[in-house]
Parts: sequence; structure tokens; C-alpha cells
Amino acid sequence: MRILQVVTMRQWRGAEVFATQLSDALVARGHEVLVLGLLPAPSESITPVRAAAADLPMPANGKLNLRRVHALQAYTKQFQPHVVQANGSQTLKYSALSKLVSRQRVPLVYRNISVASEWIRGPAHRAWGRWLARSLDYVSSVSDECVRDFIVTYRVPAERQSVMHRGIHVPETVDRGGARMRLMRLAPIPADASVLAHVGNFSPEKNHSWLVDTFREISEARPGAHLVLMGDGAGRAGVAAQVAQLGLQHRVHLLGLQRDAAELVAAADVFVLPSLIEGLPGVVLEAGAQAVPSVAVDVGGTREAIEQGSTGLIVPPGDRNAFISAVNALLDDEPRRAAMGAAARRLVQERFSMARTAAAFEDLYARLVEAHEH
Repeated sequence: MRILQVVTMRQWRGAEVFATQLSDALVARGHEVLVLGLLPAPSESITPVRAAAADLPMPANGKLNLRRVHALQAYTKQFQPHVVQANGSQTLKYSALSKLVSRQRVPLVYRNISVASEWIRGPAHRAWGRWLARSLDYVSSVSDECVRDFIVTYRVPAERQSVMHRGIHVPETVDRGGARMRLMRLAPIPADASVLAHVGNFSPEKNHSWLVDTFREISEARPGAHLVLMGDGAGRAGVAAQVAQLGLQHRVHLLGLQRDAAELVAAADVFVLPSLIEGLPGVVLEAGAQAVPSVAVDVGGTREAIEQGSTGLIVPPGDRNAFISAVNALLDDEPRRAAMGAAARRLVQERFSMARTAAAFEDLYARLVEAHEH
């Protein structure tokens, strides 16, 4: 099959990373795949290893760009895909409009990466989304919570939706020592430090400010604790200023974008996730693949990525004391931490492997293509 994977921008963020990794896995299974960015790629762009990649040239301006719709239509006509998959964010409106304009009978799959209702800005926005969603042949959501919410928010019936988990690469072995050495080269972290790690774009829903403020309390009782933040984004400067204001410059380390973040997480004792919104937190699964347990806030599909008390600890949203207690409980108990890390790794191996995910998408595409041909 020829598969067109549409992303908002070929950047190092969850939806785009997954679409790129899935595309490479599908090429390895014998398919032809093009990853197409709706916006020009940034300087630090993610590039598939096996699949082809391209970008539309029009820059972002915050408004619906009809030229972008027609450019996507032209790419679709040229590539002649058997199926198109739109991966989160702006891809729904542009892929749906392109399909409507072209009247092509190519199945359109939407990869729902979050709790859709959290992003609705009012009744008109909801109505616009429901109209666009009528063009979708299928919705692949990252969690059960996302499926339930999408049904209510966009009125797409349950029979045209399912949960298809994010695929995660699981290394054969975990090199904790090597990861800790690489981390120590990036930041002044002592070899015997207790390390908390977070990976994510510096955007409001990732709740970095709350995490830093919470770590301030943790660090007061734990002089050997360090917090590592990997990622970039518009909010990074503000978080850096907050760290400086709290006098935590030597304990909180903003490392920026790290392409090997998934491997560097192995250096951590605990992965922390304070997000306000999550579909299914892939970063928690990546930490689990490295045998690192997580402490996370109970939002979206977090409970589908963490087995409470077995692979990590989940706390109520906004409950600072519960979050601090959970982190301290794991830092104080190395055997429990190791057991949780091992259980998290098994969970990822059994339920979230990329091979399993790629096979599920391949089967979905084949069924949709067959249905369109009859």
C-alpha cells in the first residue's frame, strides 16, 4: 500500500514522532509511505529513516490557509495513496477539507492523540469540528478515555473508532550507567544524585511551572535531588526564569531538545508527569521501556499507561502533597522502585511494542481500502 502520513510539522513532539516511527515500521513491512508536514520543517526536524518526507512551503499565520488545502490536495493527487492518516493538531481540518475539495475516495484516518473536548473553544468551534469529522472514515485514538470523549465531542460513532496504542521501541537491555554518564556530561549532576526526569514541549498543558514549584519542596528535604527537563518550546524561557527566581539553577536542569531523550531517561530514578491534559502519555511508556517507574497526575489516559502501584503511582490532579509523597515514597525505597521499573518494562513489551502497533495499523488500512473498493 501507499500511505500518506500527514503531520502538522516535522518536529520532535509526540504525534509527529509517533507518525514518523510508525511510517518507518510500515516501510519495513513492505509499504510505501510519505510523511508530509503541513508547515515548513524547523531546523531541528525529525526525519524518517526509511519513509520519504516532504513539507508544504506556506508558513503558519494562525488562520485557515486555503492555499495549504489545495497544496495538500495536489500532494495527495501526485502520491496517489491508498489511505491517508492525519495525525493530531491541525491535520484534521486540512485533511478533511482537502478530501472534500478533491472528492477523492481515499480513506481518511484521524489519529486522535488527546482528549478532544479539552481543546474546544466554544459552541461554534465544536460545530466546526463535528462538520469536519463527517469526512473521517475512521478514528484511531490513543486511549479508551480519548475514544469516549471523541464520541461525545464530535459525534463519530463507536463503530468507526478504536484504541490503537502508541508503539514504543524497547531496547534489548537497559544501559542505566551509560545514560547516567551522558547525563552528567550535559549537566552538573553528581553521580550519587537522586534524579527526577521529565520530557515534553514547554507548553501550558505540560504544567512545567507547577512541577518546578513542587520540586522546590522536594529539594528542601532532599539536598541530593535533581530535576532534569528535556524539551523545548515557547514556555521554556519563563520556566528558566522561575528556576532562577527560586534559586534552583544548580538543581533543575533545562537540557533543551535531546534527540536521545528516550534513552537518557534511563539515567533517572523516577519519571514525573504533571500534565493538565494527556491522551496516552507516550513519555511514560518510553520511561517504562527503560525500566524507570513514573509518578503522574491522573488525567486523560494516564491510567492506561500506568498500572497503579505496580508500574508507577498516580495522584489526583493539582494535589501537590500527594505528588510529593509519591515521589518521596519511590526515592526512599530502592527495591520497590526497581520492581516497579521492571514491571513497567514488561508492560511496554507486552502491550505497546512498535511491531504490534504497526501490524494493527496495517490491518486497519487494509480493511478500509477493501471497503472502499466494494
